[in-house]
Amino acid sequence: MGVPFTKADAWRIEGGSAQEAQLIEACQQGDASAFNLLVRRWEKPLFNFAYKYVGDAAVAQDLVQDTFVRVVKSIGGYAHRAAFSSWLYSIAVNLCKDHLRRKKRRTVISLHEYYTTVSGQRISVKDEVPDEDARTDAAAEAADREKLVRRLLAGLSEDQRVVILLKEYQALTFPEIAEALGVPENTAKARLHRGLRAMRRQLEREGMSPEDGPGGAS
Repeated sequence: MGVPFTKADAWRIEGGSAQEAQLIEACQQGDASAFNLLVRRWEKPLFNFAYKYVGDAAVAQDLVQDTFVRVVKSIGGYAHRAAFSSWLYSIAVNLCKDHLRRKKRRTVISLHEYYTTVSGQRISVKDEVPDEDARTDAAAEAADREKLVRRLLAGLSEDQRVVILLKEYQALTFPEIAEALGVPENTAKARLHRGLRAMRRQLEREGMSPEDGPGGAS
């Protein structure tokens, strides 16, 4: 079964849309081109999530690849009862947790020069943290904010951190987050609010504005 989408269309496919359902159905029927489009649609959001979660670009790349290996093995059993994003992120979350559990270490940031996406695209990680000499004031401020947020996230419990990443950075809804993590929606909300409150308190202890954190660290 062919799909009437091109690579350029992949990023425009919205979650829960008829286009996404058609793409998933084609994947379930073994259409390799459809799976490649699915990878193109989700690999960058998954990398951004995994990179913020584990703090290492090379490891994040491996985790994204492992996620898609799981997807290709399991997509036949996906029954549309949960949002596809929830199902996909549940795989990624579990792989990230397993990695950190094996390493038994706190999240640290390691900036590699680039990573290669599953579809073969070469992307510079350092684009997100520009060189001190080359970056503008706006870029410097954004990079400093990014470092601050990573440090604040590293100080949270894993349960709080993953909810903040999914909600504030991946823009999942609370129902999607609850499905992805296998917890009640109210639990997901409570973890978000507790995590943001902890970040706000840490900012205040350091004499900084709560507006510097994600979601205003409200």
